[in-house]
Formats: sequence, structure tokens, C-alpha cells
Amino acid sequence: MARSITERDFSEFLLRACHDLRAGGRAIRTHSELLLKENGIPGNSASEQRLGFIVEGARQVDLVVDGLVSYSVALQTEAASFQPAHMSVLLRSVLAKLDKELRASSAEVVASELPVVMGNPDRLIQLLDNLLRNALVHRGEAAPRIRISASTRGETWFFTVQDNGTGVEPAYLESIFKPFERLQGKEREGAGLGLTICRAIVERHGGRIWAESGPEAGVTFCFTLPGQ
Repeated sequence: MARSITERDFSEFLLRACHDLRAGGRAIRTHSELLLKENGIPGNSASEQRLGFIVEGARQVDLVVDGLVSYSVALQTEAASFQPAHMSVLLRSVLAKLDKELRASSAEVVASELPVVMGNPDRLIQLLDNLLRNALVHRGEAAPRIRISASTRGETWFFTVQDNGTGVEPAYLESIFKPFERLQGKEREGAGLGLTICRAIVERHGGRIWAESGPEAGVTFCFTLPGQ
């Protein structure tokens, strides 16, 4: 009897495929950029425009491949890697990493004291990073204001990450977690996998994640994680 394909098998397949895709995409991008530089093509020529499209297309391939690699790693999250994780400490690490982006958008992040949970610290950092980046990408006209809090619900912790961005119509609150899903009127930015990765991480920690929102009312991402 043939062995069924496991999630880890699928993850390993993604990693191997991404390795080859990345090599091919970067070769296309590098040599297109060299052609632009070495041939001295005039700035408004049709040839330069075509090469520019190739470079931009290769850049988009890079973004998607990077996203797929992150997703495949998230799929391999296992309970054996869990340890007490101080969410406040992890958040400070994420804020330091995003300092340039936060300053550039005049963003304010306010967080209550966050608990210690059982989990994989690297994946939980990835979770917080993706949620904060999502708030920065989908900002409104006002400077981003992001509030993070946590409370107990039995033996689990209930977290919220609330922003003041453009909001999402209720009909699309589930579809935003699907890979490569684009809301109508939203420009393409990033790989389109950030929230898909968030869901994979939370679910592999035994929790669930969902979004609450209304148009022009910002989005609140809610998720649960096991207590220590």
C-alpha cells in the first residue's frame, strides 16, 4: 500500500522546489541587471523597459519563494521544540527588528505585559513579525497605531493585535488567511503568505486565529496559545 503524503513530506517538497526556483529567479534577475548596466541602454528605450519588467518579475518570484520557504518551515513546527516563551521579550525583539519601518511610518505600538506561553520562540517571533508588518502595509491615512494585549481563558491565553488601518469587509475576514488571496482594490505587496503563515504557526501550537473588522475600522487579529 502506498504511503500517504504527510505535512512534513509536503514541507520538504516545498523547500527543495524553492531552492531551485530561487536559483533560477536570481540568475534571471542578476543577468538582466548586468545587461542594463553593461550595454548602456538609454533610460527611455523599449529594451530597457522590457529588461526592467524582467527584473521586477524576478523580484516578485524571489518574494514568493521566500514566503513559501517561511511557510514550509512553519509547517514543520513540532511540540518537541516547545519551551517557555516570554511573549513580551519576543515582542521587544520584533520591535527592534522593525525599528526602521516603524519610524518611517511614525507607527506607535502599545502592548500590555504579555504572558509566558509554551511554544517555539522562533515561530512565535515570526507570528508577531507578520502581524505587525500586516498592520504597516494596510495602514490608513493616519499613522499606524497598534495595540497588543493578552488575557487568560481557562488554560489558554487569548491575544489581540489591533490596528487602525483600512479595515476588511466582514465577508473577507476568512479569505485573508488563504495563500495568495488578494482583496479587491489592494495592490500587490509582498508574497501574499503572511497571514497564511500566521495561521499555520498558531494551529501547530494548538491554538486558533481569526480576524474581526469592519470597513475603515481597522482589524483586530485574535489568537490563542497554550499556557505554560
